[in-house]
Amino acid sequence: MMLAHQCSARAYLVVLVALLFSILLLTANRLHNGSPIRLPHFADGLRDQTGAGQQNGQRPPETERPITQGETGSTADGFCAHDWEFLRNENLRLSENIVYTRRCVKPIHGDVNRDVIGNVKDPLISGSVNINLGADCSQLAPPPCEPLGLGVPLGYPEPQGQYSHLLFGIASSYERVKESLPVFAHWLAGTGAQLVAIVSDADDTYLKPDLNALQTEYHNHGVNATILAPKFKESLPRKNTREDEVLRRPMAVEQIHFLLIRDMLEASTPQTQWLGVLDDDTFFPSLHPLSLALHQHDHTQPAWLGALADNWVSMKIWGFMAYGGAGTFLSVPLAKQLNPHLEDCVRETVVPSGDGMLRDCMYSRTTTKLTVIDGLYQNDIRGDASGFFESGRRVLSLHHWKSWYRAPVSAMASIARVCGDCFLQRWRFGTDTLLANGYSITVYPEGVKKIDLTRMEATFDEADSRFDFIYGPFRPRLGEDQKKSYRLEAVDGGFGRGEKFKQVYVHRAKRNKEVTQPVDEVVELVWDL
Repeated sequence: MMLAHQCSARAYLVVLVALLFSILLLTANRLHNGSPIRLPHFADGLRDQTGAGQQNGQRPPETERPITQGETGSTADGFCAHDWEFLRNENLRLSENIVYTRRCVKPIHGDVNRDVIGNVKDPLISGSVNINLGADCSQLAPPPCEPLGLGVPLGYPEPQGQYSHLLFGIASSYERVKESLPVFAHWLAGTGAQLVAIVSDADDTYLKPDLNALQTEYHNHGVNATILAPKFKESLPRKNTREDEVLRRPMAVEQIHFLLIRDMLEASTPQTQWLGVLDDDTFFPSLHPLSLALHQHDHTQPAWLGALADNWVSMKIWGFMAYGGAGTFLSVPLAKQLNPHLEDCVRETVVPSGDGMLRDCMYSRTTTKLTVIDGLYQNDIRGDASGFFESGRRVLSLHHWKSWYRAPVSAMASIARVCGDCFLQRWRFGTDTLLANGYSITVYPEGVKKIDLTRMEATFDEADSRFDFIYGPFRPRLGEDQKKSYRLEAVDGGFGRGEKFKQVYVHRAKRNKEVTQPVDEVVELVWDL
């Protein structure tokens, strides 16, 4: 009797062990095949707000590829060690409580027409959770990262010194040259292109700028820069110039800006093909498309390339010329033609601007005329530049981004390293959302179909007929109740194989006396490299 009872207990134990083993195998198989195991609930401080991970059953467009959940897994330790602390960074200035959305983007590289707005049936902002950034992250479940496939162009080649045929020049104060280093490094580091910077106040006895140290700092950031003091110590007399201008010391920056053509020629090498005269707030998202655009023109012949102002009033005042904030490019043969006449051209001109001096010298000393290059933007716009950036334009250069308007251009253009020409590429999501890659996510409560996305929204100051020959046609500016904007605030991540690159878009809650606990909304796009 006792023996029978023991055998029955052993048999029961064997069955129980077999059952547990089967459950483990089933679980492992589901994990292996990418099927998610959903948590029964979220811990305090991290609540599921919209039903994370749920799908609506709609098939993505043919240009998009669905991603299995197994590709986007995230551990609590991994999220807390880096992602959590990144969100808590004081530079982001996020509220303690945020609504957080994370999407894991798989770029599908191919022959994509980035001028056509992509259509994704599913919403972009889904799987949102409430997060208290003051909570103990180790006690929280990692937030979901719903998969998203996006068709994008092929990436640009990594810079490996292949742009030695380009030489750029600027003239500015010591402080502005110094503060410009991080942004210049974005598009110059490791490219092989040269930069010549003439420091207008290099001889200031009070400031005592250390040009050698600044040049070393540029080199340490991978930028092949030559930092120089002006050769002329006072301004040259211009035609019809007042006496106080003639005696100006140090030389006016505008004259240095024009005369640096000679400094650039002296710094050029046998490989140099184009001299780019820039302002210190000229920005190139990448040298690759710029180099391709210049390659369409013969650098062995005199050539003057650039862009017009985008304000017709400026055109009527200053004339038809290359406006230097967008970038002015001279072939080496043309620069050599101008070189013997530079000082005389300053003395003969009546205009104070460096661009105007170059225009007068060009028309009086050579037969070369301006060739306008699409994609170089003078950006003479003030205030809210969102209409420009959300218009989906291809951009070779930007200007005035830290003065007439504000935009984190280095962070914005970092996406070009992931997918090349996808910077500012646009997609519609669901019925109400537009992504302008690298700049913003915009939600239109009345639906995106009611918005004419072929027209630029007139968001900047005085966006009217003065600007329509460059930016038109316009559509009316929308009020705050007609759209909700998430602007790019930060990026994070490396660019090695197997790493991730993150874009952080933020919609700021209003801060005022009536709002005691603002709640910012954060959308993070995690790109698979």
